[in-house]
Amino acid sequence: MSMRLLKSTIAVAALAVTPLVAAAAPASAAPLSQCDSATFKKVGSGWTVFVPGEWESTSTTCNLKYGDNPHRDPKNPFGDPARAIQALQSNLNYCYGSKLAKDGRYGAKTRDAVKAVQKKLKLPADGVYGPQTRSAMKWRMYNPSKKVWSQGCYDKL
Repeated sequence: MSMRLLKSTIAVAALAVTPLVAAAAPASAAPLSQCDSATFKKVGSGWTVFVPGEWESTSTTCNLKYGDNPHRDPKNPFGDPARAIQALQSNLNYCYGSKLAKDGRYGAKTRDAVKAVQKKLKLPADGVYGPQTRSAMKWRMYNPSKKVWSQGCYDKL
């Protein structure tokens, strides 16, 4: 009798814990690689945007987070994450009035600036720069044929 009670208690406890674990790590929070460089992404009419990207790729489905410098993954010594972070810091300074040193380190001030932007854009404010934040942010554009930067910042890539 007591063994049956113990098994029932364990089963109930497992049911009670399972929803909490699922809520803490939603399926949409799949891990993304670290941004290992910065790349010019074409946005039209000769304009590009200098955004953090993946090493030797035009992909911008990467993320940056507190503590990145130089590499989060010691098995991936390629690329230049500092350049990716500098591109983000430069854009945060120009488009959002952050006063960050463009030092290529994703420190507490950069994390806090990203959190402030996320709050302003009504995104989850976790301080991680990823594809959702990138897509919602305003960006300064560059026209390589005219060699000029835009005077303003423009919505959503």
